Amino acid sequence: MTPGTTPRLFCFGLGYSASALARGLLAEGWRIAGTCRDDSSRDSLVAQGIEAHVFDGQSPMDGFDAALAGTTHLLSAAPPSDAGDPILQILGPQIAALTTLQWVGYLSTTGVYGDRDGEWVDETSSLKPTGARGQRRVDAEKEWLALWRDHAIPVHVFRLAGIYGPGRNQINAV
Repeated sequence: MTPGTTPRLFCFGLGYSASALARGLLAEGWRIAGTCRDDSSRDSLVAQGIEAHVFDGQSPMDGFDAALAGTTHLLSAAPPSDAGDPILQILGPQIAALTTLQWVGYLSTTGVYGDRDGEWVDETSSLKPTGARGQRRVDAEKEWLALWRDHAIPVHVFRLAGIYGPGRNQINAV
């Protein structure tokens, strides 16, 4: 980070997890921007001091270049679809061309390890997803990691065991 430069995080998918990170970084003086699915969510994020943009993940985002200007850190919390990672499919070349980008994070899932019948897994365990959803995550991880391999942009994959919060837990699901 250049001394005196305020870091700027852009989050694709400012849902529960990414919004929690965004609020914490706002408190530390970061500039935060990102995407959400609808105007109501955007209004709520703007009220928190977050520059929010509506993005459906299916068509190019209006004003993408201006929205990402000055982004030093990028986080994708958007899940892949049957067609692949929507962010990279639509905006991959533009993301790779960002000259200010210093770091990329991708929120994935431990579902990429598959069912191990209670056995331990760690970051060195092989990826053996048991369903299509897990395989989509494996494929998306590979796409994001290609930014590192092909463009020397540091990429970190975070495999979350579960995203819980108000109204988001297994007890509520039962």
